[in-house]
Amino acid sequence: MEAPKANPENLLSILSDAYKGKVVVPEFQRSFLWSRDGIAELLVSILQGYFVGTLLLLDTQSGDPLFPYRLIEGLDRVNPDARPNDHQTIRLVLDGQQRITSLFYVLYEPDHPLKNTSQPHRFFFRIDLALDGDPEDAVVGLPVSSKRRMGEMKQLIAEHKAIPFSMFRDERRLYRWLYTEQTFLTDEDQKNLIEGYCKNLTNFLIPVVALPSGTKKNDIVNIFERINRTGISLSTFDLAVARLYRKDIKLRELLRKFERKQPTVAPAIKPESLLKFISLAQGTVPRKSNLVDVVDKLDRDEFLTNWERATEYFAKAYTRLTSSSGGYGAFDDRWIPYTTLLVPLAYLLMEIERMRGGETEYHKLDAWYWASVFSERYDSAVDTKSSDDIKAVLDWIRNGNAPSWIDSFNATNVDLTVDDQRSAIYRGVMCLIALKGAKDFCNGQPADLHACDDDHIFPHSKYKSFVNVNAIANRTLISPESNRLIKQAKKPPEFLEIFLKKHGGNTARLKRTLDSHFIDDEAIEAMKSGDNGDFEVFISARQQTLVSEIRKRTAA
Repeated sequence: MEAPKANPENLLSILSDAYKGKVVVPEFQRSFLWSRDGIAELLVSILQGYFVGTLLLLDTQSGDPLFPYRLIEGLDRVNPDARPNDHQTIRLVLDGQQRITSLFYVLYEPDHPLKNTSQPHRFFFRIDLALDGDPEDAVVGLPVSSKRRMGEMKQLIAEHKAIPFSMFRDERRLYRWLYTEQTFLTDEDQKNLIEGYCKNLTNFLIPVVALPSGTKKNDIVNIFERINRTGISLSTFDLAVARLYRKDIKLRELLRKFERKQPTVAPAIKPESLLKFISLAQGTVPRKSNLVDVVDKLDRDEFLTNWERATEYFAKAYTRLTSSSGGYGAFDDRWIPYTTLLVPLAYLLMEIERMRGGETEYHKLDAWYWASVFSERYDSAVDTKSSDDIKAVLDWIRNGNAPSWIDSFNATNVDLTVDDQRSAIYRGVMCLIALKGAKDFCNGQPADLHACDDDHIFPHSKYKSFVNVNAIANRTLISPESNRLIKQAKKPPEFLEIFLKKHGGNTARLKRTLDSHFIDDEAIEAMKSGDNGDFEVFISARQQTLVSEIRKRTAA
């Protein structure tokens, strides 16, 4: 076949066609897989006018398509009246489905969860941060269930310091807001915002290879297979590998050495995190846009020295993060609240060791860590916060000035109704339970945490009509044997009686076991109440107990 040529098309027009049902996905394509971070990275690239690859589309007759197809994921929720058959010709996305579906998700806000989450997300553009020249921090994705963070974003929107990305789908609406409605921007700010970011998105042109409807099916399949074998984009680490090679720095060999030496640490981090540590050591905010340039300024010996230091302290940070003895209790990588916290944690450990810090210094480090987790601080603007937190915590250690956000942190505001296992709050509570001891409900001995289930205390099967039955306040780490008995008995008064017998009828010993799961006397009484237990009282009591623990660990 004749080699196809790429022609630029307006990206928002393609997404508008997807909304109308004119751009669809072949059934042989995989489902939507991108995460919040992947979508945010794509948005940042577009806002900066960077190349984000090409699209491969096939024009075909809607009534007689070359391949079976389905609608863009989420279209049925935002435009159920869309009918591909209303268009004589439709376009099948052969390459670019993840990008198109991600941007459709951002602009049209279908009500379904992202990958590995249980909640829909919404994406916002922080205008105040964009004007500071950092689009990476300006793109914020939030789960709709996070009442506190969504409330904060609504306040920023009311102050005209942020807008939902959905506003970009209607250019006239966007510019009407910019020119006649908002009161935050000066004329100069307005000009910089429009020229710097808004036009990059609204006018973004993406190269499109449009295959004609007469293209043979075998040719299309061959093209698709080749794209999926070779269509891997370069990461920041890949670019650093190429840039440093001319200095005789074999970065991939260094990474493989690190992976062999630290087989448990390496899988938990992205390779570029080590470069971010080096960037911080050079006094530079470790943004992707400048990361390669920063490390490239070092000569070979300087880079190797910094690399060895980075790998050493990442290992120490990981040990602290995962230890249940003097650490933060993330006994399995899936319970690490933020792997991105490893960067500032590693750097702060290095600085505290250098100053030969005592208990006071490590206490402040711990307070910063737990406050970061339970305020969900590292949900966005990660690189800027890493740099800012390092400076603020070191100033706190040296001069006694606690960061303002730690001083104002209030444990009672932590949302313990979250039910998303990827939430930092959810994972943080599980880490606290591990640190508390999490004894086996049957034998009162420390449970094998790796074998435990993350499951309900008031069983879901019996209490599924209760609003917060899936909340972290109703979950803990339960051994398989104990979990079997809970599910068998189904009601708290019944399985508490079984556990009491397993403790020889000794109420005090059972209370000690329950206490290791932050189940205090009031919560126990709620579990025993009546025939079914009092779920609402139990949740309230357990929340109060968890809040007390969070308050203790975040005390400045």
